Amino acid sequence: MATQGVFPLAHVCSDTNKMTLINPQGVKLNIYKQKVEQAIKSYEKRLNKIVWRALSQEEKEKLDAYKPMRYLENKAALNRALERLNWPISLKELSMLENEILAGKMYIQQAMELQEAAKKENHLSTSQGEVGAMEVSICPPSFLS
Repeated sequence: MATQGVFPLAHVCSDTNKMTLINPQGVKLNIYKQKVEQAIKSYEKRLNKIVWRALSQEEKEKLDAYKPMRYLENKAALNRALERLNWPISLKELSMLENEILAGKMYIQQAMELQEAAKKENHLSTSQGEVGAMEVSICPPSFLS
C-alpha cells in the first residue's frame, strides 16, 4: 500500500515578501514555530548578556540584580542605568536585537493564525470538494539562519 505525502505547493513573490500557499496543510508550521522560538530565545539571551556585561557593579547593585535581567521586561530601568554609564554599548545593536525578537514574535503569531485559517479552509474544502489557496507573509530566511 502506497502512502500519500502532502506537498506544500507555493508561489513566492519577492517584491512583496508574500507567499501564496496552494496547500497550507502541507507546511509544517509547528516545526517552523519551534525554530522561530529557538531563535527568539537565543536573541533574548544574547541581548540580556550584552546589557548585563555593560552594567557596572554599582549599577547592578542599584538594580538589586545578581544575575542578568531580562532586558525587554526591565527596559526602562536598564536603559536609565546604561544612560548613567554614558551608553557603554551600542543602542543600535540593542534596537536591532529587540526588533528581531519582536519580528519573531509576530511570525509566530502569523503562523498560529495560518494554522487556524488552514483548519477552517480544510473544513470548507472538504465539505465542498475543493482545494483553497491562502496568501501569507513569510519569515525572511535570514531570521532563522
